[in-house]
Amino acid sequence: MLRKFTLKNFKNFKDELVLDLSKVNNYEFSTKAIRNKIVKTALIYGENASGKSNLGYGLFDIILHLTDKEKNLNFYRLYGNLEKKNAVTEFCYEFEFEEGTLKYQYKKQSAQELLEEKIWINKELLLWYDFSSHEGNVLLKGAQTLNTDLTEKNISFVKYVFNNTVLEKNSTNLIFIKFMKFVDDMLWFSSLEKNDYQGYLTGSEKLAQGIIERGRVKQFQEFLDRLGIHYELVAKEIEGEKQLYCRFGDREVNFYSIASRGTCSLILFYYWLIQLENVSLVFIDEFDAFYHDNLALAVVNELLSLPNTQSILTTHNTDIMTNDLLRPDCYLRIQNGGIKSFSEATPKELRKAHNLQKMYNAGAFDD
Repeated sequence: MLRKFTLKNFKNFKDELVLDLSKVNNYEFSTKAIRNKIVKTALIYGENASGKSNLGYGLFDIILHLTDKEKNLNFYRLYGNLEKKNAVTEFCYEFEFEEGTLKYQYKKQSAQELLEEKIWINKELLLWYDFSSHEGNVLLKGAQTLNTDLTEKNISFVKYVFNNTVLEKNSTNLIFIKFMKFVDDMLWFSSLEKNDYQGYLTGSEKLAQGIIERGRVKQFQEFLDRLGIHYELVAKEIEGEKQLYCRFGDREVNFYSIASRGTCSLILFYYWLIQLENVSLVFIDEFDAFYHDNLALAVVNELLSLPNTQSILTTHNTDIMTNDLLRPDCYLRIQNGGIKSFSEATPKELRKAHNLQKMYNAGAFDD
């Protein structure tokens, strides 16, 4: 799991921002939101332009050079903080696996220009590379004979090592392999109707067609039914394209012609939900943009039920800010270029009976 993420000089974050998911308390409620003393499901709040979306873009910068999965470079056209001309952008990720910990730190000049990479496994520096001098080394067993000169190659040294070595079977190398697998399985998407995503897959696919081809039409109907949306769904092929239709007696109409914006957003969520069991970490930007409160609560509960998927969601909806859903160390707020959990933002001991929404609106978690 991702334990800690740090960025500096990225978009609106001029100074260092630290997202520490290991700062958990000993709450005895909403325990599904925590796994191995790390936040598994988090909701992030913040004013418009506070940096919620930019945090997601920064978190997923790692896939730009370590994976071959879908990426949207339009998100990274304005890269470093505009107040700092030619300043270096820095990222640091800390992961925790059963076998131990891995820390990955790198610097960039732009989205596609690496300056430096370093990896520590169980606090031991085992891989590093300086792209200005083209000097580096890797101490992972099985990579001793690897040519470490990347002068003619515009690629990540970490990715180069992973793709060009047969590492020995040991716990250290297993951590490195699990790290690469984790990054490869990360997924970012926005809930705003169109299927805009980064990571996990490549290419584009129409949502209805994806659900039909995975044999999930009946399950999608049952999913909607649980949320109080009652449609009889059928799959049809129109001019060679698989589409979802709703049946009303003898009449069938295209799903999108009658679905509300919220229901259209739900088909996007369900399209990804049926794949999330294999996703390591999902970041959903404005996850409940078109949901009423009950739908938003249901979506979070669906994510809580996934035992191995870490979830980070952004939202403005304070009506779902309750200890019955999550807990004070899983609600976070971005403000003034920093991010803290509610439990970290106040000296007051928070208990299940506290009304977090009222406290939030009263400024209890302000800097």
